[in-house]
Amino acid sequence: MNPDPVVLIVSSAFGDGHAKVAQAIEQSFRARGVDRVHIVDLFARVHPWLNGVSRAFYLKSAIYAPNLYGLMYGATSAMKPEDPLGRLLHSMGKRKAKGILEYIQPDVIIHTFPYLAASELGKESASEVPVFTVITDYVLHGRWIHPHTMKYFIPTEKIKEALLAAGIDEQAIKVTGIPVRDAFRKFPDPAKVLRKHGLKDGRRYILLAGGAYGVMSRVRNILKSVLDRTEFDLIVLCGNNHRLRTSLDNTYRNNSRVHILGYTDDVHELMSISFCLLTKAGGVTLTEAFAMSLPVIVYRPLPGQEAGNAESLTRQQAICTAFSEAELLDQLRRLEIYSFREEMKRQMRAVSHTESSGLIVDEILLAIKEQTSYAGQPLNEPSGKGKATSAHG
Repeated sequence: MNPDPVVLIVSSAFGDGHAKVAQAIEQSFRARGVDRVHIVDLFARVHPWLNGVSRAFYLKSAIYAPNLYGLMYGATSAMKPEDPLGRLLHSMGKRKAKGILEYIQPDVIIHTFPYLAASELGKESASEVPVFTVITDYVLHGRWIHPHTMKYFIPTEKIKEALLAAGIDEQAIKVTGIPVRDAFRKFPDPAKVLRKHGLKDGRRYILLAGGAYGVMSRVRNILKSVLDRTEFDLIVLCGNNHRLRTSLDNTYRNNSRVHILGYTDDVHELMSISFCLLTKAGGVTLTEAFAMSLPVIVYRPLPGQEAGNAESLTRQQAICTAFSEAELLDQLRRLEIYSFREEMKRQMRAVSHTESSGLIVDEILLAIKEQTSYAGQPLNEPSGKGKATSAHG
């Protein structure tokens, strides 16, 4: 019989990808009959003011001071948990975090975001709650590393090499890929998708994650270049960037080749009918596109983890990267070459693991089973844990 653990997934609203991975893991737990799953933005709960300031800095620096963010990222990338800065970041808010953990009483803690105060607390607890980490980028940063981690679930062999170089035991590393939600492992009927979104059969669509670029002039320049120099239509996703959506609506409302959307839960549908995705280099977004076999062009990746993601995946020929409008148009022409496109899809499949979340959950359940068996507790004995009733803390 499967154990019935209380699962705490530590996530974050930084960049949206961490939350998406947490949701994918939650879906796999529930598919296996494990319902006591709590997704908690622990840093936001423990330090709401500092979280707000940090998140605002992250978002604004991407637009106005990307090089500053890149310098800070690079300066801390080799950080070790025992360094003063590492100890500070991993211990911030431990007292408040302890109260949250005592309320939820997790049997397992899973990180999809590198705020690792819960790792410290998990080790300090009497039962030594097992802690797992799911790395959500294709480049390693020191903040992900913590000595109390039982196992790291990672996207590629390159990350494994980096962890080994950082002194992590090979037995504590498993290459699983980055988890994606169930919707990205299914292929909807193209005709139904076109009808649903008011799109035309026979047209070729570029899916542009417009909100990710922040600066409106850059999105406008991309749109103008593609419209003037190619025959592609564009679907522009503005996300929660309401100012961008209003501006583009005013400009393109009478242009049948441009379709402006705000936030949508149907990204997987739009990916399924698109020729390519033009986006930033967020690890989770790229992995979702890989799962849908959708070629990707990353345009002017931001310094930091996005530049690292783009460099790593471009080297593997799993994506294209463009640093100017001329390069963007050149990459679009290359994607129209059948052999080039098929080779890229082959490399995408080599990186992508569509069953990633299932592999991770099975590994965690096995670890819990072994730990419970070792402790001599029957696996089906109610533990009385998990006071919280909401799945999302």
